[in-house]
Amino acid sequence: MRPPKPLPQRRIRRAEAVPEMAEQQSPAASEPLVLAGGEIVERTGRRHADITVLDGRIAAVDPPGTGRDGSAHVIDATGCVVAAGLVDLFSRLGEPGNEEAETVATATAAAALGGFTAVLAQPDTDPPLDRLGQLAELRRNAAGRHCAVVAAATITADRVGKRLSPMAELADAGVRWFTDVGPLADSGLLRRALQYAGPLGGTVSVRPATAHLGGTAAMAEGAVSARMGLAGEPAASEELAANAAIGVARITGGRLHLDRISAARTVELVRVAKAEGIDVSASVAAEHLYFIDVDADGYDTLMRAEPPYRTAQDQAALVAGVNDRTIDAVVSGHSPVPPQAKDLPFDEAPPGVAALETCAALLLGHPDISVETALDALAWRPAELASATHLGGGAIEPGQPANLVVFDLERLWTLAERGSVSMARNTPHRNRQMGAMVTATIVAGRTVVTDGALCSMAGTVAALTAGTT
Repeated sequence: MRPPKPLPQRRIRRAEAVPEMAEQQSPAASEPLVLAGGEIVERTGRRHADITVLDGRIAAVDPPGTGRDGSAHVIDATGCVVAAGLVDLFSRLGEPGNEEAETVATATAAAALGGFTAVLAQPDTDPPLDRLGQLAELRRNAAGRHCAVVAAATITADRVGKRLSPMAELADAGVRWFTDVGPLADSGLLRRALQYAGPLGGTVSVRPATAHLGGTAAMAEGAVSARMGLAGEPAASEELAANAAIGVARITGGRLHLDRISAARTVELVRVAKAEGIDVSASVAAEHLYFIDVDADGYDTLMRAEPPYRTAQDQAALVAGVNDRTIDAVVSGHSPVPPQAKDLPFDEAPPGVAALETCAALLLGHPDISVETALDALAWRPAELASATHLGGGAIEPGQPANLVVFDLERLWTLAERGSVSMARNTPHRNRQMGAMVTATIVAGRTVVTDGALCSMAGTVAALTAGTT
């Protein structure tokens, strides 16, 4: 196994080690809270200000040094970026069916440490989330956690691609995102899904891949897969499926999302479709802006991702797509697997990276992506796509819900030093030094992370003991 690939080092200060599962006392949401001295970064620009939070909402945004109140709990954000809470459009939370790898409690805690105030829970659970009862159970389980959970539901019943799930019933219950968390090979079924979802205000999300072109291969097809002796998935597998899905969106007028794209040609297809006025959005996993296929040349199963890492040319196109807003969202792609599963041979090990705690740090530390562009892809547009601006990504103005994150861009840290609360260990970043440490996360006015550590929340921290490193 090769040593960790270094991140571009434009940070200068190391973080103190934070005890694993360290608990800080969270002030009650009814007590005044002031984020003092930070630089607010939002769509309208940058400004230094003190933010006062009360009763779950932003009460005031004042000039620096004027917002402090003797009765308020103060978080010193001097030298830090303050932004709207991040919203992740792809998180697998483990429950039900994969509790050995992750739970809702541990995943939401990991999300909060990564700066997310809301995550979109993928429905490829066991059983899949395709009924009202399962939706209600997820919401009960997610209540009172360290971040908000938005439920996605499957496009098809039992996630088998044969008939549509009860989309209208699920939409009436508040679901706005429908996905089978993978390809949907039947174009006729995709057409009906887009037609149904449109009037419901829903988005239909597919990961473009063509099964008969190696859509389940362990690697991207190319010189590296040939050298490793592994079957590869050609970029055409993604491109053909993306083109077909865009064509269906064109004739239906439905809202299509292409999930976790990885190929240069797919980026161009999305760019052209948007120019035509087709209602299509796209996301990329943060890992794909960092790793390429060569990084898997060593059979390290932590490098087996979904979709597979592709060439440097593909990666350059993905970065360009993020920068010109062709790609709408950068997602964690959080896919926890049990530790023993990654001990299998490369082509037998399941793909996936546990990434909620590192996603934002990777993007904010990218040398070719600005802080504003990173926040646009991590917070502002994902919140709009998920109909979740009340949970993150919103304006920092009086009266708005207080979902906020504070980043110290100059503070260096590692997962190994800070400790990870996710149960999943399938990350290549455990000993990698990163910047952009989350020093505070505020969810609905409540401090859930302070000084890089989780805050105690009734019924939450106690449930996390299984997630310690």
